[in-house]
Amino acid sequence: MARPPQITRESLAPLIRARGPVSATELASALRVNRTTIARTLPDFGDELVTLGATRSTRYLLRRGIRNIGSRWPVYRIGEDGRAREWAELEALHERGWRVGWADGPPEWTGHFTLGNGLWSGFPFFLGDLRPQGFLGRAIASRMLRLLLLPDDPRQWIDDDILIYLQAAGEDLPGNVVVGDDCLRRALARSADLPTGNAVAESERAAFYAAQAVEVAQNLPGSSAGGEQPKFLTTLSQADGYRPVLVKFTAPLAQETARRWADLLACEFHAHEVLAGAGLSRAGARLLDAGGRGFLEVPRFDRQGASGRTGVVSLEALAAASVGLARDWSTASAELLRIGLIDTDSLAVIHRLQAFGELIGNTDMHAGNLAFHLGDALPLRVAPSYDMLPMLWAPGPQGEIVDRGFNPVPPLPSLAEPWRDAARLAEDFWRRVLDGGRVSDAFATMAAKSLEVVRRLRRHVG
Repeated sequence: MARPPQITRESLAPLIRARGPVSATELASALRVNRTTIARTLPDFGDELVTLGATRSTRYLLRRGIRNIGSRWPVYRIGEDGRAREWAELEALHERGWRVGWADGPPEWTGHFTLGNGLWSGFPFFLGDLRPQGFLGRAIASRMLRLLLLPDDPRQWIDDDILIYLQAAGEDLPGNVVVGDDCLRRALARSADLPTGNAVAESERAAFYAAQAVEVAQNLPGSSAGGEQPKFLTTLSQADGYRPVLVKFTAPLAQETARRWADLLACEFHAHEVLAGAGLSRAGARLLDAGGRGFLEVPRFDRQGASGRTGVVSLEALAAASVGLARDWSTASAELLRIGLIDTDSLAVIHRLQAFGELIGNTDMHAGNLAFHLGDALPLRVAPSYDMLPMLWAPGPQGEIVDRGFNPVPPLPSLAEPWRDAARLAEDFWRRVLDGGRVSDAFATMAAKSLEVVRRLRRHVG
């Protein structure tokens, strides 16, 4: 009687990697053996083997290790109460696959993104959105690149690079997600250390901001020619508790370019105030001059007090993972409504925000500048507005000051109602810019012209 063929772990692994999730029957057919032979070999994979389903529907995949950090990681969320709870387990699979096992059942939105059985064909959007982005992201990444042996440009990172970064330096990223036990310990320790000196006293705010701006400016992460405003994060200690903030700042105001950026920060402050009054932004932005520079302090809407956090995800990440790359806020969000990720109330808010941005000259309303709160339930709600300022008048790539034309267009009939509300807010914004006394004479002249443009357009639309 002929001996059954010997199937080894080494001969079986390439098939599972290439075909997984794959059944024992499919493996047996490919190798021309019976299922029993396959079943005898599978235990040899140990923890590398992932088993999905049961009985005849069972399928197999293989985990893969990433450098020296393993093949699976706990994913935590820190709640608004500051407490950390395990949310999921992330597993790295072959062929750029990932698996997410949810601790307490999958969120309602999971079915819009997964292949079933917790499988993702690419890096989960809620983690990919945490790659280093913008000025702050590049500042963090620049400190970690050599240590982590990652490519210089985070935009060129692959999924594995993002994961390495998240578990090594992800303790204070936007939102409330933390990857890995060590990273969670650092995040919790950061909050616990606030009373011992990590928070900035309100009385020391001006001196701290001035010193921090000098330090950040001396270590600028590459060029800011793309219009990114230098900024830093900190937490203030106030009489009523802790206040996590993002702080933007200018170069020394003796420079012409810095004076224009100070004008724009004043405009961003007024936009915050107007939108906060309409319930579209978080109240509490403040302007400050210190150390010969201008500062804008904005409360973080993804942080609550000393240690609380709120989940967020950008329109860019959400749209790319579900409906394709976003063109503009309204178009992409209409697609999110169509598939059930947001509701008509959120879309109406987005229509208002986009119209308001257009009516104040915001030419930088890319998909990364709009976000949604990310919890477990649907529909997702629009997060407070941020980075809303008239970038039409930002200095050019070489720092030149250019007098650009302001020519907003009337709305389509279907968008007339939210546009009218946004136009009312925009007119209020331009009045505040003129009356606030914080902008240069040259910018005040442009603001007066812009106010008249908005008024004429309002009369035209009716």
